[in-house]
Amino acid sequence: MGLIFRDYADSSISSILDQFAGWRIRNKLIVTILPPVILILLLTGFVSNWFSSQFLSLALERSSRLICLAQAHEIEQFIERSRLDLIALAQSAISVDEARKFLENHKRFGTNYYRELAFIGTDNPNRFFLLNLGPSIFEIRSDTISDVKPNPLIMFEHIRTLKPDQIYLSDISSTFYPLPMDQNGHVLSSVVFRMAAPIITADGKTQGFIILGLDGYHLRNILSLYNSNQSPLHAFPRTSEIRYSYVFDRRGWILFQSETPDDKFAELSTERIRQGMSGTLGKPGFENAFRPGSEYETFWKIVAGVQSGQVGSISVNEKGNETQFLSDNSCLAYAPVRFGTHSSADREIVFGIAYMDRSRLKLAAQMRQYDILLIITICSALIITMAIILIGRRITRPIFNLAQSVSQLDMSKPLKEISVPELDMETAMLKNAINRMILAMKNQLTEIRLKDRHIQVAEQREKVRLEDELPDMPSHSSAVLNELVGFGNSLESLKSEILKASSVDADVLIIGETGTGKQLTAEAIHYNSRRRESPFITLNCGALDENLLLDALYGHIKGAFSDAKTDRNGAFLAANQGTLFLDEIGNASPRVQQALLRTLSIQKIKPLGSDQEIDIDVRLISATNEDLKSLIDRGIFREDLYFRLKVISITTPPLRDHKEDIPALVDCFIRDASEKMQKKDIGLSKGALERLKNYNWPGNVRELKNCITRAVAMVESDVIQTEDIRLEEIKTNGIDETKAVTPAPERKTSPKRRPQKKQPPTQVKKGLNDRQLKALPVIARKGEMTRQEYQQLFGHELTDRTSLYDLQTMVKMGFLKRTGNGKNTRYVSTELFLQLEAEKLP
Repeated sequence: MGLIFRDYADSSISSILDQFAGWRIRNKLIVTILPPVILILLLTGFVSNWFSSQFLSLALERSSRLICLAQAHEIEQFIERSRLDLIALAQSAISVDEARKFLENHKRFGTNYYRELAFIGTDNPNRFFLLNLGPSIFEIRSDTISDVKPNPLIMFEHIRTLKPDQIYLSDISSTFYPLPMDQNGHVLSSVVFRMAAPIITADGKTQGFIILGLDGYHLRNILSLYNSNQSPLHAFPRTSEIRYSYVFDRRGWILFQSETPDDKFAELSTERIRQGMSGTLGKPGFENAFRPGSEYETFWKIVAGVQSGQVGSISVNEKGNETQFLSDNSCLAYAPVRFGTHSSADREIVFGIAYMDRSRLKLAAQMRQYDILLIITICSALIITMAIILIGRRITRPIFNLAQSVSQLDMSKPLKEISVPELDMETAMLKNAINRMILAMKNQLTEIRLKDRHIQVAEQREKVRLEDELPDMPSHSSAVLNELVGFGNSLESLKSEILKASSVDADVLIIGETGTGKQLTAEAIHYNSRRRESPFITLNCGALDENLLLDALYGHIKGAFSDAKTDRNGAFLAANQGTLFLDEIGNASPRVQQALLRTLSIQKIKPLGSDQEIDIDVRLISATNEDLKSLIDRGIFREDLYFRLKVISITTPPLRDHKEDIPALVDCFIRDASEKMQKKDIGLSKGALERLKNYNWPGNVRELKNCITRAVAMVESDVIQTEDIRLEEIKTNGIDETKAVTPAPERKTSPKRRPQKKQPPTQVKKGLNDRQLKALPVIARKGEMTRQEYQQLFGHELTDRTSLYDLQTMVKMGFLKRTGNGKNTRYVSTELFLQLEAEKLP
């Protein structure tokens, strides 16, 4: 089990060290430096707090001793004054009147702390006992003096041995007087301790003795005064903790405790001291006295200290027991009260005073010191962290810059030596080592590039097997359908539409760009239809003017016009029972369109100059590279003729949309050209094939065929290389803007044709599609637009070719004017466009 735990601990430590090794230098400095610094600060704070607590405890102890000594001194002074007064009275026998006058004078001058004044003569009749209680001074009859409890006469046994100027001092006791009860029904009583002095005649005989009873409440009030804010030692406000003093005698009896200064006449009590303590309550002669049990070692320790005349203090806890913990805030100070019975005699200890000082000063100081320590620690941690960050940044910045420069090296570009500021020797050494490595890499990369270049050139010049470039053909596909070579999805869809159109005897409209194989499509429809054995006649509507086109379509009879020497059958008659293919039907004039519409409606023709209509059975296939709907909207092409022609519509895809058929087409064109030019085994290199695939072919399949034919004719070896492929490219972002859209040939206008009136802007607007209408407000705001901006206006689903077609259509319609070439091509608004916008059209 121990072995498993050891292995687990080793693996955990290893994992932590691995993670630590991957940290940044700044984080490592923070983790390694900050904790020890914080630990040192905390240890320093705790040590300083311990010493400061010791000194605070010492200060509190001295303060407690001072207050305790001041109380003891005040009581000693009070007893000493009373002794002097008693000695003055004992110089000779006094009368009752003199004694009463003495008490009244003290009461008048505010020193009303004498409760008894008595003279006890050796002769029984020569006695008096005055009692100072309340506002009056009472005299107790001589025959009832013995009823005073405790009896003052018993003091005679202690006094007879006294010498002149010697004093006897009794214990404090509760005294009861044989007087009528007060108004509350209580027996008159007081707490006094008595002084007695003998009156000795000149011949040395004792004439009697004088008794002076001191008020015990006055002693209590002295303690209360020094425990209040009225104390002569009050120098600063104290906290609200309870502090008290108490007086105990030499035998350990606690006589009374301090109260508040306002409670001058409250009963003497030991209630606060007795809380939580057990012991004996009440001693003979003083029922409120309390003597703790022997288990309270702290109390008996101070009693022993007072008995030996010591002044000291003890740290105690809340229960009053001695403790050494710094968290305790109570100090119990003690001091003896001494009294000398004779001026020349040593003073004896008669009482002890204890002062319990509770203060939260030390705790408050500790808490404040902890707060300061916390603030200092946090500030120090922040300062050290910032210093480490700044120093770490200063140290690691060159390394970071160096690493960043290395990471920014582009392996596809020529490598350059790294140049960063050198702030230290290590960074300079590392930079030099990296630059040496870069230099070596540059040499190696140069050699590798040269070798790769030789390999690529060799691979590009190798003869490619075009049949290997052809993927597996679909099972339902025919690679060649009436010279329609290819098997891509677009071409397969075209072949499927051709076969469907061939199966029915309906007119067909073929739409597609120039060179996409509209002629081949028409031928494929014919030769796969039921009319395959009948003639297939082709006529280009854009190559003839209006009159020649009508003559070519319908023919004429001899003498129809001056040059009509013989009869001529037109294309309709020539294609009777077969197929007539009309290419570029969008260039037909309105007159030709009207004639075609009539012929298609009644299936009859009338040759020029003839009055006889001839029945015909001809399938008409039309082709156009223009948008007939746009021509209809512009009023150039008849809508009813459009729907007559478009019984079946087939669109021939541009070559850029089925480049996967380029290898098959190239293979076919190379074989045809090689056979015609009597060149054998002509092949195509890999580089040449890649160039053909990457070209957009604005002239479509026709341009590709011409390119291959030219290459076969001009090649001097048996492999057509990349440099043998001649392409005319004027590109913007890969699009040949000058050739991507082939505008329709200009229509040749017959001399007899009426010039069309200029359409108003509201009518011209019908020739725009939805995209062009949406772009008009944007062009109006900007004044111009590029092809890329037009394409971004409608999203990526709009092709480059369609964007160019829309813009060039608006150029032909007179809305825009094309300026610049290549990347600088702009389409700027014209006067017609501004007129259109002025009519607030969408």
